[in-house]
Amino acid sequence: MRKLDTLILKAFFGPFVLTTVVATFVLLIQYMLKYFDDFVGKNLGFDVFAELLTYFSLNMLQAALPLGVLVSSLMTFGNLGENFELTAIKSAGISLVRALRPIFFFVIILTFAAFQFMNHVVPAANLKAYSLLYDIKHKKPALDIKEGVFYNGIPDYSIKVKEKLSDNKTLKDVLIYDHTDGKGNNRVILADSSRMFMMYNDKYLKLELYDGNYYSEESKPREPVDQFYRTKFNRMDMVFNLSSFDLKRTKEELFQNNRQMKNISELTVDIDSLGRSIYTSKQGFITNARGFFSYHLKESELKVPNAPPAKEEVKADTTEQSVVEASMLSFLTQNPVQKKLAKDPEGAGMRLQAKLPSTELKVIKDDQDSTLTAIDADSLANGVVLGKPKLDTMSWEYLHSTLAKRKIDVLQTAKNQAQNVKVNLTSVVSRVKNLEKDHRRWIIEKWKKYSQAFACIVMFLIGAPLGAIIKKGGLGVPVIVSILFFLVFYIIGIICEKSAKEGVMDPVLAVWVADLALLPIGLFFLRQARIDARLFDTDFYNVWIDKLKTRFSKK
Repeated sequence: MRKLDTLILKAFFGPFVLTTVVATFVLLIQYMLKYFDDFVGKNLGFDVFAELLTYFSLNMLQAALPLGVLVSSLMTFGNLGENFELTAIKSAGISLVRALRPIFFFVIILTFAAFQFMNHVVPAANLKAYSLLYDIKHKKPALDIKEGVFYNGIPDYSIKVKEKLSDNKTLKDVLIYDHTDGKGNNRVILADSSRMFMMYNDKYLKLELYDGNYYSEESKPREPVDQFYRTKFNRMDMVFNLSSFDLKRTKEELFQNNRQMKNISELTVDIDSLGRSIYTSKQGFITNARGFFSYHLKESELKVPNAPPAKEEVKADTTEQSVVEASMLSFLTQNPVQKKLAKDPEGAGMRLQAKLPSTELKVIKDDQDSTLTAIDADSLANGVVLGKPKLDTMSWEYLHSTLAKRKIDVLQTAKNQAQNVKVNLTSVVSRVKNLEKDHRRWIIEKWKKYSQAFACIVMFLIGAPLGAIIKKGGLGVPVIVSILFFLVFYIIGIICEKSAKEGVMDPVLAVWVADLALLPIGLFFLRQARIDARLFDTDFYNVWIDKLKTRFSKK
């Protein structure tokens, strides 16, 4: 049995390494094509490309492992079946499940190693890969001065040449705008020709200008007109610093908050923090919104009981007694004695009656506005007339108008507060949606580390029995069948993951749907392989078709 186990493991290990490397390379090329435009014309060098590809290959390896297990297991047992070795094993009394056991144990160990790799190695590789990719995107393109086009790659200079010779060094009709002083195009250099050289490991650019003029315009203090200068030269050398073209590395700590750069323990902490933030945002809105609901009186509660209608007018009583009462009311509202009434109503009232007897009050009529005015005897003797009576705050008209104004104020205040609640609610809803979306993404990233590792077992359960049933080795049929199942696995995972990010599905369930969908298929193939079912033989289906024809012909 040990020899048999060794034989099967050797037959499996070689195709597994080969297919895993090929799958990683294919996935890497497909992924890097998205950033192809960011690499062109930047003169990055082989070492930068090698570093970037190494980091991203580690990232792609987590997706290539299940595919490698599927293809290699299908090839291994397909070769055993094609060479009748699997038949010899069964003839010796060894079941198919026993023949699968050594590779199955290897796949379990591989699954555990893949989980540790995704939990520790992949986050560190992603941190370095994406930080380097960010620096490459923000790197300036290499120096490339073209004919008839202004080149603004060098800071504070704009260069245009009419002709560039084939040696890439000689330039004709050179025009240079010098913006180092920050005052616009007040410094211009024209040259008939120029030669271009790189110095000190391409860190400096030297231009040797020949037969030209240097124009400058400078303002002078206390002079209304700027001074214009022209300097003719036979040769002038200009040296430009090209340090801005170097690849500047950003601190990796700035990218550590991304979910792809975290392991499971860090993702768990972030998931708890995001859940707490969601709860705090909702609870904070409810607490703050309570302060906006202070006005909740009904319209019926704003009316005075037993009050006459607001539109009903009260007719004025023109009797002498009413006029006297109105005059006394006017006097009370204008005389300082009113203040004493508030402190000592009884005593102040008595003093007022003693000081102002009703016989000393006279009434005159103002013909201009037909209103009544009250005067006392002393004021009449001195020619002083009291003002018009102030508003009676105890009248029904005043109460109706006050309540109407209060009702309008209450409604306007309620409207303003409702608008504030709406604005706050919109802001909170937007914040909660973003937090919930991040919360779902973090959950997906956490459980993907488990599901992708478990996919190795699922793919083995599909590939090994299927290879025993097909009995075809090599790279033809196994590769086609493996790609078919892997596409199904990949498409289901992408669709469910996208649905989970949008909140349509539960994030944990969405991550496991692809594994759960293919696991019954693998168990079905395993059962069919144990009973030597001929699922892919045409004779098997011809027999079924003949049986159906016979049954229908009898009817």
